[in-house]
Amino acid sequence: MIRKSLMGHLVGGTLLAATMVLGSSGGALAGDKPAPPTAPVKEIKDERALKLLQDMSDQLAGSKTLQFKTRSLVPLDSPTGQYISLFASSRVLMQRPDRLFVESRGDLLPNDLYYDGKTVTAIGLIGKFYVQQEAGGGKLDAVLQQEVPSADTLAPFVDILVSDPYARLAKDLSSAILVGQSTIAGVKTDHLAFTAPGVDWEVWIGAQDKLPRLMITSYRGGERQPTFTVEFSDWKRDAPIPAQTFKVAIPKDAVKLEFKQLGLPQPR
Repeated sequence: MIRKSLMGHLVGGTLLAATMVLGSSGGALAGDKPAPPTAPVKEIKDERALKLLQDMSDQLAGSKTLQFKTRSLVPLDSPTGQYISLFASSRVLMQRPDRLFVESRGDLLPNDLYYDGKTVTAIGLIGKFYVQQEAGGGKLDAVLQQEVPSADTLAPFVDILVSDPYARLAKDLSSAILVGQSTIAGVKTDHLAFTAPGVDWEVWIGAQDKLPRLMITSYRGGERQPTFTVEFSDWKRDAPIPAQTFKVAIPKDAVKLEFKQLGLPQPR
């Protein structure tokens, strides 16, 4: 599910920069001990669950433009070693094959992220700084799937923006089940649950529009592992997006930071 990407590296970098600006700190406790492994998950693959996941992927992949909003609970390691949950919200606008704008707000550092077909730019709105990386031009997939040593937990929607979400989401699955149906924010949904190496994740997909409404990702392998929750709303498919949306607007007095010096620690 949540995987490393260049997008996440840049967004994560803006959060770390804010941490440095505000003077806060975090990390593991010196007395931390390795957690015992959990019991293996039974391998059950329900073809109904895989079919519904494929239907969602087809709906997303077939859209020339996508617009939606997210509300997330993001766990971060505190100085005491406890995970604390911060609220985050985002507005996402994507135009295939090579345009993306993400407006992130909430408890995390407010930032705007742009991909204009050539360059990925993340601008921190507090402290007036930005990080930027040339992406070499080309399709959005090349940027979304570029692996880097950082966490992209601040961009939990990356998995659904690639040209083939099913290939990414279904990779290495060891189990897939159809839990049933439930209502999320007034929308009737199909509730699916999946397991992959080291992670359990669930998704609630609109029964009519086949669009994701809620995702929960939980890491396995220890007594204390983070859980990420993201809710999707305000979906628009194939609606026109003004070209100005993807034009980078860097404040005149913003300071450029080297993104190679930034990054967030991986969950233990």
